[in-house]
Amino acid sequence: MMNSDITSDSNPSAAQTLPRPEYPRPNFVREKWLNLNGPWSFRADPENLGLNQHWFDGFSSDDLITVPFAPGSQASGVQTVDHCNTVWYCRALPPLDWNSDAILLNIGAADHATTVWINGQHLLDHRGGYSPIQGDIKPFLTEANNFIVFRISDTTSWQQPRGKQAGDTKWPIDYDGIIGIWQTVWLEPASSLRIESVGYRYHAAEQRLQISVGLSGHSEAEIKVTLHQSEAQSIKVSKNCALRSEVVINLEVPHPRLWCPDDPYLYPITLQIYQDQAPGDQVLSYTGLRTIDIDRGALQLNGQKLYVRGILDQGYFEQGWYTAVSDEALKRDVELTLAMGFNLVRKHQKIEDPRYLFWADQLGLLVWNEMPSGRIFSKSLIQDLTLEWMAIIERDQAHPSIVGWVPFNESWGIWNQRQRPEQRHFVDAIFHLTKALDPSRPVVGNDGWEYSMGDLWTLHLYDTTQKTLESRLQALIEVPSGPVHDGAEPRAGALPGADPTGKPILLTECGGIGLLTAEALMDDAPFAYGDLPKTVAELTHRTEALLAAINATRAIEGFVWTQFTDVQQEINGLLTFNREPKIPLETLRSMILKVGQQKVDLA
Repeated sequence: MMNSDITSDSNPSAAQTLPRPEYPRPNFVREKWLNLNGPWSFRADPENLGLNQHWFDGFSSDDLITVPFAPGSQASGVQTVDHCNTVWYCRALPPLDWNSDAILLNIGAADHATTVWINGQHLLDHRGGYSPIQGDIKPFLTEANNFIVFRISDTTSWQQPRGKQAGDTKWPIDYDGIIGIWQTVWLEPASSLRIESVGYRYHAAEQRLQISVGLSGHSEAEIKVTLHQSEAQSIKVSKNCALRSEVVINLEVPHPRLWCPDDPYLYPITLQIYQDQAPGDQVLSYTGLRTIDIDRGALQLNGQKLYVRGILDQGYFEQGWYTAVSDEALKRDVELTLAMGFNLVRKHQKIEDPRYLFWADQLGLLVWNEMPSGRIFSKSLIQDLTLEWMAIIERDQAHPSIVGWVPFNESWGIWNQRQRPEQRHFVDAIFHLTKALDPSRPVVGNDGWEYSMGDLWTLHLYDTTQKTLESRLQALIEVPSGPVHDGAEPRAGALPGADPTGKPILLTECGGIGLLTAEALMDDAPFAYGDLPKTVAELTHRTEALLAAINATRAIEGFVWTQFTDVQQEINGLLTFNREPKIPLETLRSMILKVGQQKVDLA
């Protein structure tokens, strides 16, 4: 496997003193790069004065923020300002001695609307708090004294895809929001004709790897792909672009070693452009050869039955809040998930740092990517969610760990699909768009209830006994349009005319059992599902009983437990916020691994 921790090109030793010094996009690597994390001048702009006062012409400030941590997080060194929806960043650039056609500025993610100036000249505008930002700064550079300015604005509106970030209202399951940069910022030299994206699909029957390469423009250049089987052996193939900006290349891999959780083997890949036989842009990547499909109502990984033992993970971290303070912290979360006995993580209402996906690839953890929701249906939500979701699929489609896409959760932002057909059309359209962009993975149309279209029938049930769980599921199987849960506004399992019959049924939210501790009582309103156990023994007993009920329910093909850690007032994590287990890991692992094992053994 390639070195995933390429250091900044300018000064490798200095790079190691920066926060988050590792290469930020490990499945799409350019060897030369410059990490821009660290101290930036920072200004909050609660009265929105910066544009009129030309802050984009550069500024210095006594307030310094540590990028890539959002203001308000401990690691950022900056406190948030109440009712401030706009923040500014500025820093000088060091001398750049790259002899390249382009110098690309990259921001992993910034929330929510970003404008960038180079030396006072407008470079780009970007909307979306989770998708990557990129622009070529070379045309704006001078021989000396170059600087960058960012203006990043946010709203509290639920027309915006914001996930669990509290907006103008806050549910008991919402958390403090963020604004500004929350992933690494870096520069890299590149060619004018360059590789912009890569995706992989493995076809097991033909032992064929299909590689989709996106380019920055139409060209007749050659794309050469090398799959490295070992230090001494590789498979090479090339293809002419034929005046296309997207090229599909097929590569046969004899005697393949398949990627799976028990053996997460990755093949290094080199992609390079050749124009007039001269080498151009080069990207280092990797892939895992694996298939994920559905057969006779069950999920399969590499043709073998897959029982999903999943955990819901909100993706919040000590000190960094939306951003892990180190790459090791991301790796540790993957390791803890596997140590508890889970084989899948559903990253809930957040698109995670690519480094997390890298460790999932390396260590063998399956991932569902879930789009953060808005909660007010509007044309603005349609546009923002659609464009950002497309960018996220493009960014993440090369990761073998990702085995599912989840564009909607619990009808958030599409509350009235029964009464307003345009909302249902939106859900169905995003399902079909996702399948058009990536037909190789299952897509959950609307996770939780109100199934309209999707590859899986996923239900959220917090019933806590075998009897209530079985009876509820049996009623839904007989009448899918029946209610998923009780309450003032019960939601149907499926919408009128939709038929989930024969789809794998997964319980994709369950558990949610809290533990009432002295720390939990410090919150004004600690939240969990059902009564709160007061002892570890009681928590262990209730967890074991519900897992046993899930195991005994034959209709279920997998589950996702709520949740990985406590977050603020929500105290239903299996771990505390600082990643301390509430139940001993070996005890929990034993309980988790029992669930579904008989189904796998009988397959």
